[in-house]
Order: sequence, then C-alpha cells, then structure tokens
Amino acid sequence: MRKADKPDVVMAWMDYVIICRVIALLNERGMTDDELSFLLGKANNYVFGFIVKPSDKNRFTEDQLDLLPFILRCTFREIIPNGTPKGNIQLYHTKLIDDEYKGFSHITYAAATDEGTRIIWKKKKAPKGSFRKTNEELLGLLTQWTRSGYFDEKRTSLEIYKKIITDGEITFRISELEKCLKILCSNRTSLLQKKSIDGILMYWKRLEHIQG
Repeated sequence: MRKADKPDVVMAWMDYVIICRVIALLNERGMTDDELSFLLGKANNYVFGFIVKPSDKNRFTEDQLDLLPFILRCTFREIIPNGTPKGNIQLYHTKLIDDEYKGFSHITYAAATDEGTRIIWKKKKAPKGSFRKTNEELLGLLTQWTRSGYFDEKRTSLEIYKKIITDGEITFRISELEKCLKILCSNRTSLLQKKSIDGILMYWKRLEHIQG
C-alpha cells in the first residue's frame, strides 16, 4: 500500500513498545485483555478499547505500569526492553478489525523508505451466548470473606486476587473471580457493592450487612 502523505497517529515509541509487549505477554500467559482490564480495576474492554486503540490518547499510566510485572508474571524489562527507541513512531493506514476478531491494524514504515509492515493487534470475539460456569468453590470462599469482615473495607480486584493466590487454596481463572464478584454484587445476593472510586473499581460489603 502506498504511503499516505500524513500518518493517522503519532505516538511515543515507548508507549508503542509497551502495547506490543503487553499483547505478546497476554498471549504467552493465556490471559485475556478483559482479565487484565479487571485486575487494573477497569471495565471490560478497557485495554483493547482505550489503551490499544491507536487513535485514542489513553496509554498505560505509571501506576498501571507498576502493576503489570506482577499481573503478567514478568520483569519490567520484558515490558520496556533495553534499547527501546526514543522519540515518536508514526502509524499509517489504521483500520478497525470487526469480524470474528476485534482489534486494530496499522502500517509502519522503515525510515526514509516506502516499504511498510502491517501490524495487527486483535483478539478473538467471545461466541454469542457463551456462558462462563461459576466456580462454586471460589464463590463460597468469597461469601465466607463477606461474613468474616474482609469486605468491611473497600477492596480492589487486584487486592482480592493477591489474597486468594497467596492463600493458595483454590485454582481459578481471573474471569471466574470477576464472575463471582459480579454474583455477590447482584440483586440476587446483595452481599457486596461495587463502585469506581478515583477511577478504580472497588468492592465492599453492603451497608445493611455491615450493620447486621
């Protein structure tokens, strides 16, 4: 494809490399972008809908970068490798992908040439009507924690995740933890409430249960 006169997006090389590395690490770890969004205290599709989207100005914050090595089980240098170029990178011919996959593509060009490489950032869409089975053991543990006082204080999803893996009692997927918290926040159980505070989703016991 012929190089356009102007790039669609100009972004910092470091931000670009971080996005490329995070996508690669997610695939290596078998983790979805929605699971990463959840552990960052954000709504589903935050990573792909806001961070990865080339035309959007949102990028990982410093606070989020500090969390990524733990979440992705890697070193900081695996996210920002030595030798990451300085300055900006120009992205041309950005395009939305929306078929069986969801994502974005773009073309980068080598310096002083018209030879481009198309880069694709994509994720497979969940099948329509797909259903996540509830991890009953995990749900029971979280229910027990609501009664023992753990949720008397506001907790982030990452705090909850860390406590479960530190205790080492249960094997679970991050998406299963998200579903269990959603159940406990639902009108059916009404044990927990959820609210975004300073941009981070927090979970805590409903007032009537604390008083009771």
